[in-house]
This record gives sequence, C-alpha cells and structure tokens, in this order.
Amino acid sequence: MKNKLKNITAVDIYLEKRKTREYVGRLSRSNSNFIFIYADSYIYKDKAIALGPDLPLSSKKFTSKKLFPSFEDRIPSKRNPAYSEYCKMVGIDLDENDPLILVATLGQKGPSSFVFAPVLHHSITSDDLIKYRKHLQLTVREFSELFDVATSTLHRIEKNKTSGKDVLKRLEIYLNFPEVALYEIMKNGDKINETKRTLVEKILGREQKNRN
Repeated sequence: MKNKLKNITAVDIYLEKRKTREYVGRLSRSNSNFIFIYADSYIYKDKAIALGPDLPLSSKKFTSKKLFPSFEDRIPSKRNPAYSEYCKMVGIDLDENDPLILVATLGQKGPSSFVFAPVLHHSITSDDLIKYRKHLQLTVREFSELFDVATSTLHRIEKNKTSGKDVLKRLEIYLNFPEVALYEIMKNGDKINETKRTLVEKILGREQKNRN
C-alpha cells in the first residue's frame, strides 16, 4: 500500500451539491511548504463559499509551513477509538504521519459539503473506464448508481465526447484504492440488484486483498 500512497501528489477539493460536484481548488506541497490555490472558475463565482476562515476568498493562493487548519480539522485524532477502523477503511497504516496522505485518505469526507480527492501521478483514459466497468460486470446505469455519476456523463465519456476529467480522477482512486470503491458500494449498493452488488463486492474484495 505504501507504494500506492507515494503516487499521491496533491489533493483536489470539490463542493458536493445534490447532483454535481464543483471543483474548488488544489492542495499541494512544494519543498517544505503547503500550497492551496482556488480555481478561477470557483473563486470568481457569485456566492462562492470559502473552504475555511484561514482560506478566505479575498486571496487565490495560500502558502504555509504547516498544514492549513481547514485541512487539519478533517483528519480524525489518533485518540479516537475508531481511528484504526478509519485507517483500515482507506488502506493506510496506523503510523502514517504524512499530512498530505492523511488529508487525501482520512479527510475525504467531513461534516461540510467539501469533498477531498487524492491526485495521483498516473493519468486514466476513457478506455480505462470502460474496462473497469466491464471488469465489475456493471451496465452503464448500474455503474452510474453505484458511483454517483450521471448516466449521460458516462455515455459521453465512453464515446469520447467529453474529457470527463473529474470522473476519471475518481476512477484513478478506485483503481489504486479498491477499499474506496468498496466504500462507495456500501453507501449506494441498495440502488442495484442484490445479486449484482454481491458480485461487485467480491471482485473488489479480491482486488483489495491482492493489493495489500
């Protein structure tokens, strides 16, 4: 698992709405500094919401020697009785101390509407999406239900009518971290046939076992 974690180069932040995710910005690291940059499409939008009080919309770029509090707050305390379960769910070691990795894994979901997603080194294509969907033996509709992606969007990506950048970034996470895909199945599994859901869980369970 550690080799996969080394592929995490940054964290993308999205504002999750009822049916869509809006790209907010990126947390990265340069030498010993953490850098957060708001996306132009977000910061200049009417009614944009700041990621946190330490990252106001009055500035686009922020630099700090320490992890920004808005990100630090998303990492559960090691004193939390459930910390070991959280680590197991996202596939990291209990003694992992890299702030970027902790934010990218443990910090993915939080009490706010902001969602964090790891940025990995390798790029994924529409062909990879088709192969992955077929590997899981899912129809476009079933994949859409399980992974919260609009059916029309999947069709356009698979036919190369749109780049589908955000969806492919998520796919890269699922390919490298089967436990994250399993978490999505746990949330949305009741939306598809029980037999098919069980099959997908078995496939992903084997992948997780083989990768650990």
